[in-house]
Amino acid sequence: MELFSIAARTSDPQEEECYISIITKANQALHKKYKTLSISCSVHEGMTFWRCREDDPRFIKGNVLQQIYGTAAKALAEYILQEKERELAEKILNEEFDFPEPEEHEQILKHCRMILEKNPEFGASWNRRSAMLEQGIQQCLSERPLLHVDGFLTFRAQSYMKELKEIVEYAVDEFIMDRQYEEFVGMLKYFVYFQQPQVPLVHLIHKGGQDVLLLDENLKPLDYRYDEGVVVERLDQKDLQMEDAVVTTLISVSPAKIVIHTREPHMAVIRTLTQIFEDRVEICRYCPDCHGYFRETGKI
Repeated sequence: MELFSIAARTSDPQEEECYISIITKANQALHKKYKTLSISCSVHEGMTFWRCREDDPRFIKGNVLQQIYGTAAKALAEYILQEKERELAEKILNEEFDFPEPEEHEQILKHCRMILEKNPEFGASWNRRSAMLEQGIQQCLSERPLLHVDGFLTFRAQSYMKELKEIVEYAVDEFIMDRQYEEFVGMLKYFVYFQQPQVPLVHLIHKGGQDVLLLDENLKPLDYRYDEGVVVERLDQKDLQMEDAVVTTLISVSPAKIVIHTREPHMAVIRTLTQIFEDRVEICRYCPDCHGYFRETGKI
């Protein structure tokens, strides 16, 4: 009796090799637990057929069959996430959104790939999508032990495809926000380039997180200024309050030089100021002027 027959179309030799490798591991696990199974894998004109048989009808008693389907579903979910998902995301992007420029298209796909990869930042999403696929595949095999992977994704994986579409939408939003950010920073950079310096020096003490001090050349507090004819809008969601205030003030006073004292030079606000003020910015990791401030926070 055929326990399952699964067909998958692979797009290139690399994908075929990956799929067969995943199947082989699943077969080894099945054979280790159920030694009488007859399992085969064959390739014909780009189609890979994975079949599993057991001639003893007593074999399918209890939950054994569901355990076998679970192993097969787990392997197929891994294959889809590793090899099919990026292609599916690109198809959604092409069908649902209008980004005809190749460069824009590739940047959005880059955002997608970053989100789809199994990594600490997006691991929960990977696990959730894997669980959706495993559950759907096992349900299909339980109803009918003949499955075509592409057909399953088209007709039976609605929840998974819905989540994948949401990921593509998120990537599109990220791309648009990045583009708006770059355009706005470019505008501020242009404004600063033609603006005459009004003060010789400003010290920015970045004590950590959103804790920032602005000091003048005499290390006295610099007043925050908001109404100097320069309107600074939202640059980054995570650093909204600090970044708006700091950028607005620095553009208002237009220092000839900005010394940024920080232990976290890769923070968004630091990168933004470096982009806007360019060669006016000097990054300081340690000096007598900032020694006391960082000693207070335990960062020295």
